[in-house]
Amino acid sequence: MINNTFQVFLYEIQRNIRRKGYIFTTFLIPLLIFVGMFLFNTLAMEGSNDGEPAIDPNDIVAQFEDINVAGFVDLASVIDAVPDSLADRMVRFPDEETARSAMQDEAIDVFYVIQPDYLETGEVVLHLPGLQLNLLNDQPIELLIERTLAGDIDNQTLRRIRNAASFQEFNLERDAETDTASREDADFLMVYVFTIAFLLSLFMTNGYLMTSVIEEKENRLIEILMSTLRPFELLAGKIMAMGVLGLLQMVIWFGGMFLALHVAVTLPAFQNIPVLLNLQVRWHILPTLILYFVVGYMLFAAMYSAVGAISGSMREGPQYAVIFTLPAVLPFYFFALVLESPNGPLPVFFSMFPITAPIGMLMRLSVVDVPLIEIIISLVLLALTAVAAMWMAGRLFRVQVLLAGQTPKLSELPRMIFGGRSNGQPKAA
Repeated sequence: MINNTFQVFLYEIQRNIRRKGYIFTTFLIPLLIFVGMFLFNTLAMEGSNDGEPAIDPNDIVAQFEDINVAGFVDLASVIDAVPDSLADRMVRFPDEETARSAMQDEAIDVFYVIQPDYLETGEVVLHLPGLQLNLLNDQPIELLIERTLAGDIDNQTLRRIRNAASFQEFNLERDAETDTASREDADFLMVYVFTIAFLLSLFMTNGYLMTSVIEEKENRLIEILMSTLRPFELLAGKIMAMGVLGLLQMVIWFGGMFLALHVAVTLPAFQNIPVLLNLQVRWHILPTLILYFVVGYMLFAAMYSAVGAISGSMREGPQYAVIFTLPAVLPFYFFALVLESPNGPLPVFFSMFPITAPIGMLMRLSVVDVPLIEIIISLVLLALTAVAAMWMAGRLFRVQVLLAGQTPKLSELPRMIFGGRSNGQPKAA
């Protein structure tokens, strides 16, 4: 029996690890992330020079869009001179009357009036020839004023002026100092990435499991397998193989994410992104995460196997799988609630209820230290449900079900699971 199960295990490993979809998602996606990261850094460094003035006139020209020529009246005397490269696009006028006449003569498209108290209020008035939404653009004058006020300040200093301070708060629930805005963004990114990776790995490998069973039924290969294997040997070999592939995929993804994070913070283009600088990887949750993946995988593997056993075609399988797939991802729809109150009643319920526990607990663990007793209770409930699901899958994964030419009716499933031998089951000699 063990030898047969091991043979099925090796066959499924060799078969599914060569799938183009598995190769792409497991190995190429992390590689593409690194390539994109270094490409972004290269382009960002080529496009900026910290020793040059903060705003180049060409940057202002690029913001004109549908405006061909604009005028301005500087009543606050903040713009000392217009760069030569902007002289044909941005025209200075001594007063509003002169600018309005030029606009009526179509010499300019719009004009701006910088109010006398601009330094106190920042008020600038835009004049249009009529209701033309495409001319509603304040970027040219805003950048011109900013360039003048910035003077010879370089890019690095200007970025620090724009983002002058990083405020700290002490969050009693998390018992740690956090950055008010960027900490929330970092939490969102951490939970989102972890959850998506976990979901993809969990359901992709189980999807392969269900697909392989249905394909073997459709191709009549199952008849050959049943002549040399017991149903349980086939089921056990498939589940173990897909579990190993799923675990390998998750380890590569999470390892790639952690490595990418450490590399990113050393690259100049990423060093001014507060989200990345405040991203805190909770290394201590990794063993718990792997444990939840293994137990959660066993639960959904049993369910997907049962669906594959009773499905008559590839079209029917995914339709049945939706019954337990949708509830499993329900915590994802309460993303904001988990981030705001990870120890609230609903997030705690999601982390305890077996179907939602793998995702619900992962989301909580990503942002807060969950009490050990809650983790133990959640894992015990999840494990008991997985055992029950494996027993149910074993009852459905039988010769007469696998060899059946049609999908059993819903009313027949309880009899197949809890009842005795059906009329079509061969008796032992």
